[in-house]
Amino acid sequence: MATNLPILIAGAGIGGLTAGICLQQAGFNVQLVERFDAVREVGAGILLGPNASAVLYRRGLGETLDAASAPMSNMEICSWRGKKFLARSAPATGVPNPSRMIHRASLQRVLYDAIGHEHVQLAKPCTGFTLGKTSTDAPVTVHFDGQPSIPARALIGADGVHSALRKQLLGPEPLRYHGYTCWRGITGPFKHPDFSFGTLMEMQGLGQRLGVSYIDDERIYWWATANAPEGQQDDPQTLHADLHQTFADWPDLCHALFDATPANQILRNDVYDRPPTRRWGEGPVTLLGDAAHPMAPNLGQGACSAIEDGAVLARYLAENNNLEQALRTYERARQPRTERFQKLSKQFGDVAQWQSRPAVWLRELAMSLMPASTFERQQNWIWNFDAG
Repeated sequence: MATNLPILIAGAGIGGLTAGICLQQAGFNVQLVERFDAVREVGAGILLGPNASAVLYRRGLGETLDAASAPMSNMEICSWRGKKFLARSAPATGVPNPSRMIHRASLQRVLYDAIGHEHVQLAKPCTGFTLGKTSTDAPVTVHFDGQPSIPARALIGADGVHSALRKQLLGPEPLRYHGYTCWRGITGPFKHPDFSFGTLMEMQGLGQRLGVSYIDDERIYWWATANAPEGQQDDPQTLHADLHQTFADWPDLCHALFDATPANQILRNDVYDRPPTRRWGEGPVTLLGDAAHPMAPNLGQGACSAIEDGAVLARYLAENNNLEQALRTYERARQPRTERFQKLSKQFGDVAQWQSRPAVWLRELAMSLMPASTFERQQNWIWNFDAG
């Protein structure tokens, strides 16, 4: 009976959709359930690094993704005064794993269309699961809020940082606040003499940062951070003025980006993660993406690592007829890399958010003395991934 049941994926975000596509192409019967009534992600862009694009381009999505994204051919880390510390070129076109910047909504739309809408059930919030106790039971039965349960061959929890499935597996866990908040926005058509197409730039200041990149031929995705108490909220009526005041001594590019973004399209989220854990699953259940390894958004690897998860999960399920063994192998294979992503991302953010002038001077001195080869070696480790 189990082989006729679907592999059920809870969550139709980037990680869940990618896992579904990879499993479909490996020959599995896959069904996704999504708690919202539409597959959507608003207000933000993401880096589709070579490690992640390798997964998607090798599964036939390259032409569609090229049309929906912008190249990222150069990375820079600078001071808010304009001094450049680190730079790295990246393959952006004409290769099977280019570096691209894309709106989250655009990426999800590409993935949703690729898996087939009939394989995604919307408005179906997953609340937990029950494992089968006998050979005649389904391996896992998945439960929903106010809706009938679904028997499944396996359950993949891709239900995000507030995962109900993780909570059932590991119990209640507080999120870890990093001490800073993040605004994100997408401009309308935008040009500025201090910023060139194809560049991903991060500027670092005194407890503040700004990141900038085109996500298509005209629009820019930007994010800005500032050290702040947890839980503060913005007044939409004064948001632009407040941002201008918070970043008062920053260059014109920063203020032009704020002005080019309607206040109702600027999102604010405090930055959280959870410490790494080595328990992702039980029996025919496992976790993926933010449900398994939530990380601060400092390396651009949150979505990318979830995409990697989907490829590795499908690979081990295809190679091993024992499903539970395959899931444990997937977990062991992914945990060292994602744990390092989590730790590096936290460390990068901690240092980048230093606020005192002596600490910032020390950070800038260290970046000035860092050999280019060190930066390239770290990026090569991030980007080098066997997409299968």
